Amino acid sequence: MSNFLLPNWLSKHSFVYDPKHVAVGQLQELRARLARFTVDKPEVSIVIPAYNEEANLLHTLSSLAEQRISRPTELLVVNNNSADRTQELLDYCGVRSILERRPGVAFARQAGLEAARGIYMANADADCLYPSGWVEALTAPLQNPDIACTYGLYSFLPSPRSSRLALLGYEKTAQWINQIRYSDKEFMNVYGFNFAFRRADALAVGGFALDSGREGSVAELIAAGIKPPPSGKCEDGWMALSLQQQGKGRTLRVTDPAARVWTSDRRLLADGSLGKAFTSRVRQAIRDLGFSFSASGSTPS
Repeated sequence: MSNFLLPNWLSKHSFVYDPKHVAVGQLQELRARLARFTVDKPEVSIVIPAYNEEANLLHTLSSLAEQRISRPTELLVVNNNSADRTQELLDYCGVRSILERRPGVAFARQAGLEAARGIYMANADADCLYPSGWVEALTAPLQNPDIACTYGLYSFLPSPRSSRLALLGYEKTAQWINQIRYSDKEFMNVYGFNFAFRRADALAVGGFALDSGREGSVAELIAAGIKPPPSGKCEDGWMALSLQQQGKGRTLRVTDPAARVWTSDRRLLADGSLGKAFTSRVRQAIRDLGFSFSASGSTPS
């Protein structure tokens, strides 16, 4: 990956592979690097939902294998009933995994929450790349009892249909709009692929909202110009709000650069071009300036 706007560390995890015919040596090398997450009493759990992620999974696992960790940390992947080679790749890499057959990221995250064993739970996605200091940057503030949920920002990985410079402009605009619209509702800016909380707190508030949309977070959907589900809930923002409302603490955006995650631009380009996505995003922002995430989980009519 050669782009002067991309950090150098990304190139190590952006290797080309055919998910149907991955070299045995490549899998063995990755398995050896991931062995550090096989621990009996983890303090931190990195949990990833995965649905048909054979094309991206090894990149994500490679980036997580480079985490600088100071506490026992486990890695858990929730296979959300994938029909491709996701499970085979997890097995080859020696990654602990569980199967959740009910479709939808909320069900997958809930299954991960219940199966995790750590005190702190860092939520990731299977199509993202994580800087080496990510898990520490995200979980360290949770040692403060006044903070219940942490999250970081994101940058898009350019695909052949996009450029990093254009994506940078889009990110800055989308994040600026979100920060203005939800300045008094920090939970609305939480991203499912980049947030953390204390596991016991999450269980105490009832876990994830299972009536949220099948995929995506409030912030992700809005950034892509898509309305949240009819319930008004998305699993990440609703978790942050529940923790706040039930006295577990406040939501904190971690500004450390190590908390910035790099994610696929595939959802952003679902409509065909970055220009269309940008136009849709701006129009959505103008139409929905009054949109709010109510405590009851409903959206204004």
